[in-house]
Amino acid sequence: MSWDTLFSLQGHGPFILGAYGVTLALMGLEVYTLWRRARRRRDASPPPAARRRP
Repeated sequence: MSWDTLFSLQGHGPFILGAYGVTLALMGLEVYTLWRRARRRRDASPPPAARRRP
């Protein structure tokens, strides 16, 4: 598929670009959600020295 076909307003070009855009947006949302969950879990856990038993 050429760039002219992809970016033309004729045919399926806009739909393909929209599908790629939605896919990238959903992937970004998932990365952001996983990052927030990991940060929250890391902040809630005690430091490694406090977890050890003497």
